[in-house]
Amino acid sequence: MRNKYLLLSLVITSFIFALFTGGKILYLLFYELSFFVLLNYLYINHIKKSIDVYINSNKEEITIGERINYDINLINNSFLPVFSLKIIDHSLFQNIKFRSEEWHLMPFKNKRVKKNFVISKRGIYYIGPFEIEIKDPFGIFKAVKKYNNRLKFMVFPKIHNITIELQAKQQLGNIEAKNKAFEDYANILQLRKYTHGDSIKKVHWKVSAKKRELYVKEFQVSAMSEAYLLWDLDKNHFREDSQGILDENCAECMVSIAKYCLSNNIPVSLIDYNTGKIQVKGKSIKDFRSFIDASLRNFPVYERSLEDFIKLYRYIPYDVSFILITPHLDNKILGELSDIKNNSRELIVFYVNDPIKIEDKIAKLDIKVVLWGKDYVKRTEKSSI
Repeated sequence: MRNKYLLLSLVITSFIFALFTGGKILYLLFYELSFFVLLNYLYINHIKKSIDVYINSNKEEITIGERINYDINLINNSFLPVFSLKIIDHSLFQNIKFRSEEWHLMPFKNKRVKKNFVISKRGIYYIGPFEIEIKDPFGIFKAVKKYNNRLKFMVFPKIHNITIELQAKQQLGNIEAKNKAFEDYANILQLRKYTHGDSIKKVHWKVSAKKRELYVKEFQVSAMSEAYLLWDLDKNHFREDSQGILDENCAECMVSIAKYCLSNNIPVSLIDYNTGKIQVKGKSIKDFRSFIDASLRNFPVYERSLEDFIKLYRYIPYDVSFILITPHLDNKILGELSDIKNNSRELIVFYVNDPIKIEDKIAKLDIKVVLWGKDYVKRTEKSSI
């Protein structure tokens, strides 16, 4: 900028002196300076039209903790070199500031700038927009070219392979049960000799004919319990969660439970914390993506009482498992949960916080509480999405 004003001052000064003195040398100097300024102006405008920028990434869906990798490709379509080219990245991320980088490009050449960083919170993020700042060789003129195209990244919570003991009440699914009412007549477990009291319908007549004594079929026993998930999103329960760790652990817990249920063909539903209606429902692992997407839409931003939502159990069938995911348990909430237990519904609470705060309280109640956390629940390696 300083060079620009200095040169313009020289042009104006040389013109004034030439005008009043009529000297040929001064006129020649004025024309040369003017031509020099014009040449640089034409150069910067030509280069601005000749520069192209492309952003790409080979992976647009990642898990928390993985690196976001993307490339910025700069292409010079001109026969002239680019002496000074600066990339200004206007991407907005949590506490991440992108520094500007300056490059040069030879005629008809391109340059790839690789960038990467780690995201610690789930969500949908965008790379861009970008600005390209170009200067002429003498720093007289500067041109800025804007690129509004943005690259979308989806950052999912971690998913873990877990096991949950659900009460089996229906003759469907893959969860074993000891009740004979849940026998799967399509799957024979073994054959054994007939004993008094066995049903004639279970006799395997072909084997019995060969063995010349009665053999009966024992069937595989299988059943399942439909699960309803209530994810606590009361922002008052996350006041101390300044870094969002509890929030991310709750999301991680929700998707891990959903994956376990769907992998075992157990129907599972996620209750919408804002309305109390079913937000997402699935029956098989094919429906798992819906729960992943739901984890990116749900955050603790509501001021709705958890006790009111717990009362939803009155509208939930008796033959389902009610699973609560929460970082907060007080006497009032535990009282409501105790009522659910007394109404013969299966209740499981996944507590995502320091267990020391509630150990004395839950010890006095007949409620199944799973302590979700690094040191409190056994989990296998991270699963793929």
